[in-house]
Amino acid sequence: MPRSSPDRPARRTLPVVAVCAAALLSGGCATGHAAAMRTPSVSIEEIAAAVGCTAEVSVEADELRQAGCETGQGAFRMVTFAAAEGRRSWLAEARTYGGSYLVGDRWVVTARPPEALTTLRAVLGGSLEAASTEHTGHGGHAGHPLQPPSPTPRV
Repeated sequence: MPRSSPDRPARRTLPVVAVCAAALLSGGCATGHAAAMRTPSVSIEEIAAAVGCTAEVSVEADELRQAGCETGQGAFRMVTFAAAEGRRSWLAEARTYGGSYLVGDRWVVTARPPEALTTLRAVLGGSLEAASTEHTGHGGHAGHPLQPPSPTPRV
């Protein structure tokens, strides 16, 4: 047993080890399902603040949040994801509609005009990506990148 003195109390390492083990067993580590349900690195509200608007949330689901707003610079659509896999799936689907995207680790922003994304990138970071083809399709959305389809929740 460790000795103690008035100047140096006895060290107790067992409780610290127990607390760390409990945190790992209860999902405190960043692996598996716990990592898939993390909070997005940037929130819809933080993106909207960087844009200079108040976001109107249109989709509120476990796997994503989607919102939009308009400013003097243009119309913005922003999506945050619980997991990077959700972002990848959403982008793959959205790219079929064309457009430009500002992409972060678990968020995406689109804008009309797309040039507004360059200014936003200076604030949020991320990478600018453009779809290789424009979708000229049919009425309703007419290839409008501000309205990419939302993934259907899997049951």
